[in-house]
Amino acid sequence: MNEHSEISGACSHIPPLIEPRRVVSTKESIPRSPATRPLIVLIDSRSFVRDCLFSSLSAADPWSDYVVFDNIQGWRRNGLLERTSLVLFWASSLSSISELRQQLLELKAVSSTIPFAVISDEERPATLNELITSGARAFLPTTLSLEVILKALNLVQSGGFFIPAQCLTALPSDTALNAPADLSGLFSPRQMAVIKAMRKGMSNKIIAYELSMCESTVKVHVRNIMKKLKAKNRTEVSFLTHQMFPVE
Repeated sequence: MNEHSEISGACSHIPPLIEPRRVVSTKESIPRSPATRPLIVLIDSRSFVRDCLFSSLSAADPWSDYVVFDNIQGWRRNGLLERTSLVLFWASSLSSISELRQQLLELKAVSSTIPFAVISDEERPATLNELITSGARAFLPTTLSLEVILKALNLVQSGGFFIPAQCLTALPSDTALNAPADLSGLFSPRQMAVIKAMRKGMSNKIIAYELSMCESTVKVHVRNIMKKLKAKNRTEVSFLTHQMFPVE
């Protein structure tokens, strides 16, 4: 059996005790055990695209483990739920966005806490809107570099959120979910500072440190901000407030 066959078999049918393929780098001074390395699950029904993405990410990020599956069912059957730190979907077109909807429903049925991100060629405002409202923690257009995508994935795993600035600035001025029409005067100066930090993908703990607040105070601000915007998640907050920070 050649190397390609071994990789394909491992990706499609990896049992819980078989370690995913990993590229070792001399930069890693203290290797992590399989139980402590982040596990990122790549979901795409197309073998070639899926394997290319696996090869690129695993070679560029030897500090994480990557596994690939056709769908959420395949991942769930392999008993990797407890180890998974992020699920990454590829949705290259409107047709695959439609397929993605079902996959997201199945992911949420399995776990509502594991974050997920989406890589896509499709950058239409309506698509971005749908992915954000579905709970995606990051939207990664294929115009981004591999380096930026890796940083975004690390940010999501740390509790942050990522939407490229070009996606937000490209939105028409009347694009909105359920936000109030006029945001002026809606937030206090401290809430504005919290919103700005949230838009940078900072977690509550980092926001508290940067703004010299208690983490519990930050949580209250975040909750009130989301309530005022009628936002379902932090990514929606970034999306809905893009007009408040036109320079960013």
